[in-house]
Amino acid sequence: MGTFITRVTVCALALLSLTARAWAADDGAVYDITHFDVIPVTSPFDSEQIAYPALFAYRDASTADSGSESFRIVNWLAATNHSFIIDVWKNRQTFEAHLAQPHSVAFRFAVQGLPAPDSGCCIGSPIDDRQYKLVKSFATPFVSPQIPGTVGPSGALFVITYVDFLVDGDPGNGQNQLVQYGAVTADANGPHLINYTVLQQLNRSNRYVLLEVWDSAANYNAWNSSQVTTEFVSGVTPLLGSPLDFRLNSLCGKSYVDGTGCTPP
Repeated sequence: MGTFITRVTVCALALLSLTARAWAADDGAVYDITHFDVIPVTSPFDSEQIAYPALFAYRDASTADSGSESFRIVNWLAATNHSFIIDVWKNRQTFEAHLAQPHSVAFRFAVQGLPAPDSGCCIGSPIDDRQYKLVKSFATPFVSPQIPGTVGPSGALFVITYVDFLVDGDPGNGQNQLVQYGAVTADANGPHLINYTVLQQLNRSNRYVLLEVWDSAANYNAWNSSQVTTEFVSGVTPLLGSPLDFRLNSLCGKSYVDGTGCTPP
């Protein structure tokens, strides 16, 4: 028991030291987005059936933490062994307190431990955890309980788009274009666009994320192929250090099927 407590303490301190460098002067809400990549193996143990129950338990325990405004897990449709944790915290202090909670540290040990001899479980790449601040939000706020909660691909489409502007370019102009496109998107799509949110990474001010929630993939795809979107992408591309990185996801509940992804209960 003493060894485990020591490891938990060390891990918590390491997580806090990593995030401490990220903070800007702004002390508003913290949007935390984590990429979670699970090895799709079933022998000598089933990584996905170890990792996803641990992930769901971590989410359920974290929603009771002080300062939690939203905590969702979404499953990448293009590679169902990949998911994203999108959690929102009232401020820096509550986010740091969450990181130090035993369930936060225990989750990381659960998916990075060794449940079988000479076999690593369960992630295929380091957990990629980045923090952001809110720039602008349109339609229903992302943290709202009114965001649809239907699990699986038949539910709402959650889109995460990573945007990397050139450091020596004009990130300010790029941010303006993201916001302007959001306003046009919200106006043109009425109830189909549930949320559009622009976030700026705290420790890399030239990096942004767009969070979008759509009522269906069909309506998202229609807008994504529209002239407005084509002109937006054409206009913003010269400012980018790398191409726009789109990740289309469905919401996770409490069930996960190997090779299929998050499914309704």
